[in-house]
Amino acid sequence: MTTSNNKLNVTDLDFEQIKSNLKSFLSNQSVLSSYDFSASALNQILNVLSYNTHYNAYYMNMLANEMFLDTASIRSSVSSKAKMLNYTPRSMQGSRAQILVNVTPVDNPENFVVDKYTKFESVKNGKSYTFCTTDSITMSRSSAGNYSSVMDVKEGYPTTFTYTKNSTDPEQKFIIPNSNVDISTIEVTVKPSENDFTYSIFEKVGDFTDLKPTSNVYFCSETTNGRYEIEFGDGNVSRGLSDGNLVIIKCLICNGQESNGSFVFNPLDAVGGYTNVTLATISPSFGGSERESIESVKFNAPKTYAAQKRAVTAEDYQALVYQNFPDADSVQSWGGEEELDPVYGRVYIVVKPKTGDFLTSAQRSAITRLLNERKMMSITPVIVDPVIFNIVPEIIVKYDSVKSLVGSAEIGSLVKQTVVDYDNSSLKMFGRNFKYSNLLNLVSQSEDSITNVLMNIKTYTTFTPSYSLSTTYTFKLNNEINHPFSGYQGSIDSSAFTYSDSFGTLYDSCRIDDLDGVLRIYRMVGQTKIIVRTNIGTVNYSTGLITLSAFLPNSAVGNVVSIHIQPKFQDLVPVREQILKILERDIIITTIDVNALERRSEVSDPSLTTQVTSTGASY
Repeated sequence: MTTSNNKLNVTDLDFEQIKSNLKSFLSNQSVLSSYDFSASALNQILNVLSYNTHYNAYYMNMLANEMFLDTASIRSSVSSKAKMLNYTPRSMQGSRAQILVNVTPVDNPENFVVDKYTKFESVKNGKSYTFCTTDSITMSRSSAGNYSSVMDVKEGYPTTFTYTKNSTDPEQKFIIPNSNVDISTIEVTVKPSENDFTYSIFEKVGDFTDLKPTSNVYFCSETTNGRYEIEFGDGNVSRGLSDGNLVIIKCLICNGQESNGSFVFNPLDAVGGYTNVTLATISPSFGGSERESIESVKFNAPKTYAAQKRAVTAEDYQALVYQNFPDADSVQSWGGEEELDPVYGRVYIVVKPKTGDFLTSAQRSAITRLLNERKMMSITPVIVDPVIFNIVPEIIVKYDSVKSLVGSAEIGSLVKQTVVDYDNSSLKMFGRNFKYSNLLNLVSQSEDSITNVLMNIKTYTTFTPSYSLSTTYTFKLNNEINHPFSGYQGSIDSSAFTYSDSFGTLYDSCRIDDLDGVLRIYRMVGQTKIIVRTNIGTVNYSTGLITLSAFLPNSAVGNVVSIHIQPKFQDLVPVREQILKILERDIIITTIDVNALERRSEVSDPSLTTQVTSTGASY
């Protein structure tokens, strides 16, 4: 927008607008009122001025963005804003494992001590990883004369960094010079001087309100180069350092998630001074992670600040798990009063780990210990498993071969990859809805020759039944189930299993179906449906609640039964512990060449048949 007076308009920031404003301003000056700017040297000067103004405007806009946590994109800016919320971005963390250590001493002592940082080795994919004990352990002789102990070990190589306090250097910083440090393993000791044998142990700061001028604590924060800095008090807020003090920082330098899944261990050091050692793995290593991403810091910092290191609200539990459990890929929490049958005094937490869909027993125990330390006395945290509903998209893709440089199979592969990418980016997490129109639009854009896409979806969940005890199973889709009219069959189906009728006769290939809200078990004889059990449960089409009562199969393929559901609407909304996902094997694609169809209608030629390619496996 240009001006018609002698004032320069400074509200426009695009290059062409800036240049136009400068021209307008100069034209309104009496000296240059009739000057032709379009083909002159002054035009080049205006270009330089416009570019300079545009660059400065862009720079100032980016600079302003870095001042706020929500809009910052540079890691140093994000970590600086997180520091103001007393949040330290999670460092790289080494994986943890449990091993059973058996030692055979030659001198048969009553007991002996295994030092902290006793090293063990595990080789994975040809690479060696060092694991260390996390505490010193006393091994005592059992009544049978054995020396055996379960030990927690953590991946990482123990490293020590030493600094001397120099009061004449106001810029001195105690920075750990390795970005692979696991800050959860940092130990800080301070000696009065290099030659002094006494020392003080400094702990990581906890509750700020408990600090005194004599408190031996240190502060840890991420610096501008992505490394971590250790800071001390000033003598008013915790103990400060004196000139000549020797600062000793010991920590583990780790490999992050690379070492996850290590399960064969060998001793590198003598265990308690003895070398006759045998090891057995109780739980393979888990929990190794890379340092926290920028997006994760921006998400977790304000929530952790709101939680204030205590667990009161359901959101506090979620924030604590995200901050302290790097294996968590997605976390959901809710109060027991939100359950279908309210249970007061409970908070439910569900965690999807980064590897797999369910927590291991070791991971579950680690989270339970964490939450029990922070919970209110009257509240019981309960960890539950995710409920997975797999979506089965049946896609018909019509394309014009004249406009395409690839064949039917390649188009099918492109469409399948589009669905897989949608699953990875838009599903697989708690609270992520399946949006039919979004996926349909993405599939339509998979290849330029695609002219039309038709898609229908179904969903299913799986469970492992008991073969010895009649059990009731409940499945909560929390979305309406399709039942268009009375007598309609096809809303519910299942995978095959073996079941006996009321007379005890056992039949193979039995399945579940529904009829007006009642679940039945049937088998097929040719094209005839034979009912094996007339009432095995109920289905509520409005709420999506399926109840399988007193279910006792004899066997099932893979020991798993799948319950297939036809939803009423194509969009699906997960609730609480539910996760929606699409398995690649469940994607069913049919490709049709519309050009071949048109030619077939014009010429009766058997060679011009419809080109149909199907990929995917039925569920």
